[in-house]
Amino acid sequence: MTDLARARAQQSLPTWIVAVGTPGHPAIATVRTTRTHLGVEEHITLAVGHRADQHAPVDTMPELAESLAARHNLATMIGQLRTARADLTAPAHHEPPPVPFSFTLGPDAMADRDGDDTAFAPARLGPAARPALHYTLGDGTDPAAWERLRQINGRLAATGEG
Repeated sequence: MTDLARARAQQSLPTWIVAVGTPGHPAIATVRTTRTHLGVEEHITLAVGHRADQHAPVDTMPELAESLAARHNLATMIGQLRTARADLTAPAHHEPPPVPFSFTLGPDAMADRDGDDTAFAPARLGPAARPALHYTLGDGTDPAAWERLRQINGRLAATGEG
């Protein structure tokens, strides 16, 4: 798959790859790779299904964010939860929208930042010389987290990052 995406990127052709999990571990991932003036960009979406009696591992998000920021050049990441079917299928009726629980700003975006983020209390992840910022917005059940994310985005826009 890497060879396919690389060859298509060299021809300035976007590539979209979809991967699915198994019935015992439902998951759907999409990777969209495009060539831009900055190089090759990837946009990844991952959905993992959990039954009502299972705990969604939201507490592992800072560790995942730190790994992606340190090893894979993470730009930004938003973690969201939503009530839905554990098998990830979509019914033909309205279901509640997702609620964000975390936002991570990668080290490249952090390098250009100036300003005080104490109002939002982000955790600094990774090496002190190139940290990422990880904001906990809630537990994925409080819709007010959308307002917190909007405020953080407004702050980033005001400092030239948004």
